Amino acid sequence: MGLTPYDLYNNNLTDKCVMDAVRKNRATTTDVQTVFSKDGKTVLRKHLVTLRPFFDEAGEIEYYVGYYKDLESFTEEYDDKTAPRHIDTDERGFRELIEKGAEEVPFVAVSENMKALCRAARQVADIGSTVLLTGETGTGKEVFASYLHNISKRRDHNFVVVDCTALPENLMESELFGYEKGTFTGGLSSGKKGLIESADKGTLFLDEINSLPLTLQGKLLRVIETKSIKKLGSVKSQEVDFRLIVATNVDLVKCVENKEFRSDLYYRLNILPFHLPPLRERKDDIRPLVSRFLKEFQEQYGIERELSENLYQEMLEYDWPGNVRELRNFIERSVLMGATSLELRRVPAQEPGRRTGSLVEAANEEEEKEMILAALAANGNHRERTAQALNISRRTLQYKLKKYGIT
Repeated sequence: MGLTPYDLYNNNLTDKCVMDAVRKNRATTTDVQTVFSKDGKTVLRKHLVTLRPFFDEAGEIEYYVGYYKDLESFTEEYDDKTAPRHIDTDERGFRELIEKGAEEVPFVAVSENMKALCRAARQVADIGSTVLLTGETGTGKEVFASYLHNISKRRDHNFVVVDCTALPENLMESELFGYEKGTFTGGLSSGKKGLIESADKGTLFLDEINSLPLTLQGKLLRVIETKSIKKLGSVKSQEVDFRLIVATNVDLVKCVENKEFRSDLYYRLNILPFHLPPLRERKDDIRPLVSRFLKEFQEQYGIERELSENLYQEMLEYDWPGNVRELRNFIERSVLMGATSLELRRVPAQEPGRRTGSLVEAANEEEEKEMILAALAANGNHRERTAQALNISRRTLQYKLKKYGIT
């Protein structure tokens, strides 16, 4: 429509601009937004809005990803899901969790290993110990972290997500710890609250923890041990109470061996470990996942599609190296491309972010360089996805690129 969220707000078509809160807090924000008619007098609907910022290399917000859910529709779905009803076979395992008194899980959990994860999550939900989530890219670590928060006694407070790869190293410390007024030239005159402080009484989720610079790893360790922070430019410490959940898609033990990650921090984080299985190890979840994604995209695009049984069989036999994220993208393409059957061979041979083999498997430097070049080509020269595909940290990738003169 050629309009920005500010245009809608300034013309009284919405009662608030959630983007303002995201710009101020520099963190993912969820709020209820009212939408009015053109004359500004009639309430048309209310949205449940979740808006997440993504940062550029200078630490500025480059773009936002927003999710809008009609509040009435959300309420109806909630009422429907909590009322007694017939349980479909594909959703039986998922519903069993709810019937046993669990909060609704935001993901499909039909397979035995996923149901076991959910049971374990409920057992430790109210324990304050640090949780370490491991698993391949696309397995849903952030979704699982959010689930842990939402079934805990901290659910009424902030769930603060920090992508350790998205913040530039020179700005990461001020973003995490905040700063006092007058600390920086060009900084806010009032100073700034850090992301750790924003998680007070709630949950702090550090994604891709392996990308945290070594200098900050020591400071994070101190925060964990003392439950206090010291803003930049301040001489006073302040207490902060938060539940810490961290996630990584690389082997932290190898990072410790390669001197890329502090061993004392690793042992402090590895208190309650959870490993999210790849989709190839939870194939009982594929059909209900497909059903959920089909419904989502058919409603989003207003298109009715069916997938053939042959395609379902292909999906069950496929390994899904991109995991649930790859499956979701595949279903979206299936809906949009207008075919009732879409062969998997029509998916590009190398999806962005697909694993090309761990770099530690390289026999020599020549092979290592070839693997890096292949991964860069497969991932459109996107360095973060390339690092993930090679099962190394972005910092290690930067070192290798410099070492081999790859630009």
